[in-house]
Amino acid sequence: MKFEKALSTILSVLEKEPHRSILVKDTIDALEPVRSIFFIVVNGVEVTQAMQYRHAAEHLTDPADRGPDNSVRLVADKPAYVRVYVQSSLVNVMNVAGSVMLQVRRYGVWVDAVPLMQQVPFAITALPDPKYAEERGSLLNSLNFIIPASLMKGRMRLKVHVEVPGNKKYMADAEVEINASLKQTLRLRGIPVQYWGPGASGNQVKLSAPSLGDFQRTLATTLLMFPVSQTPNITLAGTFTFSEPLTGAIANGACPSSWNNLLFWLGIAKVVDGNKSNMVYYGLLPSGIPVGGASGCGGGGGTAAGFIDDGIAMAHEIGHYFNFPHAPGCLPADDLLFDTNYPAYEPYDTVANKMASIGEYGLDPTTATIYSPAFSSDIMSYCPSRWISLYHYKALIEHPLLDPQYVSGRGTELPPYVNENFRDPHRIPDPTPPWEYEHLFKQEEVQLQNYVVLTGFIKYDEVEIASVLRIDTRFNNTGHKLEGFTAEALDANNRVLHKTPLRYLVTYAHCGCGCSGGDSDPLGVVQAILPSHEESFTYRIRHKENTLWTRQSSGSRFEVEHVNAQIERDELHISWHTLNAGNTPFERAVMYAVNNAEEWQMLAVDVKEDKLSVRLRAVPTGNIRLKVMATNGFYSAYGQTSIDIPDAQPSVAILWPAEGAVVRTDRPVRFWGTASLSNGEAVPEHALQWELDGRPVGEGSEHWQELPEADSEHKVTLKVKGYGQDNETSVIFLATCCGRRPYLYNRYD
Repeated sequence: MKFEKALSTILSVLEKEPHRSILVKDTIDALEPVRSIFFIVVNGVEVTQAMQYRHAAEHLTDPADRGPDNSVRLVADKPAYVRVYVQSSLVNVMNVAGSVMLQVRRYGVWVDAVPLMQQVPFAITALPDPKYAEERGSLLNSLNFIIPASLMKGRMRLKVHVEVPGNKKYMADAEVEINASLKQTLRLRGIPVQYWGPGASGNQVKLSAPSLGDFQRTLATTLLMFPVSQTPNITLAGTFTFSEPLTGAIANGACPSSWNNLLFWLGIAKVVDGNKSNMVYYGLLPSGIPVGGASGCGGGGGTAAGFIDDGIAMAHEIGHYFNFPHAPGCLPADDLLFDTNYPAYEPYDTVANKMASIGEYGLDPTTATIYSPAFSSDIMSYCPSRWISLYHYKALIEHPLLDPQYVSGRGTELPPYVNENFRDPHRIPDPTPPWEYEHLFKQEEVQLQNYVVLTGFIKYDEVEIASVLRIDTRFNNTGHKLEGFTAEALDANNRVLHKTPLRYLVTYAHCGCGCSGGDSDPLGVVQAILPSHEESFTYRIRHKENTLWTRQSSGSRFEVEHVNAQIERDELHISWHTLNAGNTPFERAVMYAVNNAEEWQMLAVDVKEDKLSVRLRAVPTGNIRLKVMATNGFYSAYGQTSIDIPDAQPSVAILWPAEGAVVRTDRPVRFWGTASLSNGEAVPEHALQWELDGRPVGEGSEHWQELPEADSEHKVTLKVKGYGQDNETSVIFLATCCGRRPYLYNRYD
């Protein structure tokens, strides 16, 4: 390197002062072959949305953990970060700048579409021997660009050019093809939970249920990590009232009893809602409920729950909903439920001491945050710095619960016939054409049928069924089959009409304040679904030859009559009368259907009296039908009415910047939001308008905005205009040149 630096210095002097001697020109000409060995090259273009391979052999020691560059699948409708790595031949080359042109195919020919927005830095120093961890671990060592979500669709090519401005000696080009034809959507069926129970001081408190906007905002962290569209599909399933503090410690990685009691009722709500198999059911809790060791619980494909604005807990619990166990990192010693198949990404992990390394470098395009596999752990662990890993990212690709489907590019992308038999051996193969993969993406929801659903708790080999519903719902084969445990329906002569396994809905906790200790054998939720029979006289749970629980029919029937509904201010009041001649125990639930829809949706469960009051925002606008159900498992009675719900404002949420967030002024900031109508339909892009400090700046669910260089506070507003009732929401964020908290504060009223 000393020789190379000296040679570079000589060349620089000779070029700057050619007038000194006629020998200078002869010397330069003589050294011209030497000068040709000084150059720069594009040493890779990384395109990532959360996680990506790049030169995996340079840092992952196990070949089984490696993958080709850019082989982690990209998805449509999600922004991507493009990192251009530049390397020199012999000496450091300063002031290397670049540009990236996004190209699309028009009638089979690549044509320029739009130049990509550049992020900091705007120039870098190319090194002849960059250290991998330093280059990959800092955005200051690559030229960086953004592909907005609106452009991530179909097949594209990136045309990269780098150079030292004014010096033709240092110039290089590269081309990289990418494919974002897979679109996946996270569909969340939210259950808002209101709390009427003891507060932290022991006094009774009433905490309102979260809104649709709260669900949208809390889900942002999950959307950043998961390979899904930036726009989720969120609908609300009525509301639920809970009255028990969520105290207790996590033991063996499982949820405390109080959380299982909550998940029990959320499981009932899911059954009443039709047990939809294509959605994630999540209960969102208001802040202020007394909490013990867990800040969220869920899993087994049943339901999950967590607190408002706790995005990490929601991502963790939704992972459990996808049947992801805990990752082996920072777990309590008594957590025996971790995933033994989680790989050891060496050298960051060892087989003997796994710490749930994410395996590759993660990157959040929204905040430009890099997650190193040396210091970051998977979201399913309990470690402090968490991001999604290669292991779980790949598991979510083409997952049926995410409604995977292929989306074509632009209509002029291909000519009528293109011969694509030639395949470059160095090119990552394109996905299988959709007509060959169609069966993976066709999802037909199972039809509703009349079932008897038994739900309860298990501890050791003791089972107590706390709910018996006879209802039209779907069979959902979730949870783990408990060996030797069966649920049976018998007729009056004790003849078995149907038998099915009892299933354990395994629930995993998200660590909150204290992660171990407490009850070593927490209660677990169990469920069994039996076809209904008119001859059913007894339901029972058996363990091998032992009967653990039974319920017999009294033979009496009851009726639901005089259903009435009215609106007062912002509440819907429903009342009815249940005629129960035999005084048999029964359960109440209320459902609704929109207009002439055939399927009923959950409005409320665990209704204690023949009346119910809910906020109007719990139901969609327009004409809705209300159905009251009373059931004891052997017989169900119904009563109906209808009512017109007045138009409501759309729900609007800003997902980034968050309130009080600190962003940099030297790079475009992502304004990201979403808006939905009360029926769950997304508001069209053209109806979403962004304002910065009261000035219109753009439209759509995503907008990238340059900021003034001065340290200051800003107010960003997302408005819904010209689409039904207008609505808006705002957040105040801080902007600084260097990512530090600015000293200037100009608060908005």
